[in-house]
Amino acid sequence: MAILSFALTTEAFLSGKKTKTRRRFSDRQFTMWCNQFDKYPDKIHTAVDKVLYAGGNRIGHFKLTAQPYLERLGDMPIEDLEAEGGMWESVEDFINFIHGTPDEMVAVITFKKIYINSEMADKL
Repeated sequence: MAILSFALTTEAFLSGKKTKTRRRFSDRQFTMWCNQFDKYPDKIHTAVDKVLYAGGNRIGHFKLTAQPYLERLGDMPIEDLEAEGGMWESVEDFINFIHGTPDEMVAVITFKKIYINSEMADKL
């Protein structure tokens, strides 16, 4: 099981509105997420409200729904604004929010929130 923090978009994750996330991953992290999709497509991952070493809490679970890919921020489709949580009016607003640049390459993770009971969660 892998873990992603949704510190900036916790509410959008919890509501199920957020189905994509763009991340600044190292090559190693990106490869790990690609392998998670390739080798374990049904694996359930954990969402946290901030990184665990900083006192984060588990807020839910998710499954990958597509192979992770790299994308230039400036090439982000406008329809992905909704998938990112619907908090921005334009791709430029999104890029500014994350303090990025249009030429920056980021990993795109596509997922769906999984609703599981607490007994099942304790086994993960």
